[in-house]
Amino acid sequence: MLMRFIPIVLLLVFCLTIPAHATYTIIWVSEITDLDNNGIMDDQGWVDLLTAQGYSVDVQRNYWQTLDNDKINALNSADLIIVSPAVNSANYNNDDEPTQWNSITTAMILSNTSLATTNGWSWIDSASVINDIGAPLMDIVNGSHPIFKNLLLDVLDETVGSGNTAFINTTDAGNGTLIATAAGFNAAWIVEWQQAVEYFDGSGQYAGGPRLFFVAGTGQSEGTPGGEMNLTQQGQVIYLGAVAYMIPEPATIVLLALGGLMLRSAFRVSRHATRL
Repeated sequence: MLMRFIPIVLLLVFCLTIPAHATYTIIWVSEITDLDNNGIMDDQGWVDLLTAQGYSVDVQRNYWQTLDNDKINALNSADLIIVSPAVNSANYNNDDEPTQWNSITTAMILSNTSLATTNGWSWIDSASVINDIGAPLMDIVNGSHPIFKNLLLDVLDETVGSGNTAFINTTDAGNGTLIATAAGFNAAWIVEWQQAVEYFDGSGQYAGGPRLFFVAGTGQSEGTPGGEMNLTQQGQVIYLGAVAYMIPEPATIVLLALGGLMLRSAFRVSRHATRL
């Protein structure tokens, strides 16, 4: 039985208290993308979120569109790699680039849906993408997963939009572990793979290190920011939990009780909903 619920933190506020955060280097793989021409990179909100928590974020836009030995060595020396939702997947999918990226031994979070498909790096056995899902309900398949361990899991009827987002059109995680889906859609939201496994039978691609697919960021359209931060406070708690989990020595999230303060849910929540 699949339990449907969204983590909601009641009467709590969180803070990260690990002074060593700055020693963790995250390589942010992204491009020069400013679709609304406001002078700010569309995905800058994600970088700001990470740096605000004390992470050292290496941002070299367009730099990772081609790989060589020096770049591969740099990627393998980082603590975590995050592939922005704002990248053009075609720039990372030429010739042997899928194998090169999949062979990286550093832990990696991928938030670009197109790259996860069989037309990209073949993490998930589907070539189909569902575009512009507005504010879906998250079905948490594995509520005991460590990315949720610092959250109080409860239910509350509330709708907070997460922005238009592209999801992959399947919930089949192959040889990975399905952690969350988009309710009402045949769409994986969070999937994890262990090092050295083939992503799915017949993929031909293997995880060189720990891998996490985490759908996030707005879709791209003319005049609209692509890959923009679209999580509310609660969604950011989940995202930061995923980042901490993927780093070799996860940071500790401390929850402090503050009367009357509520972190709002990032997604629509259904009270005590279950399904087979």
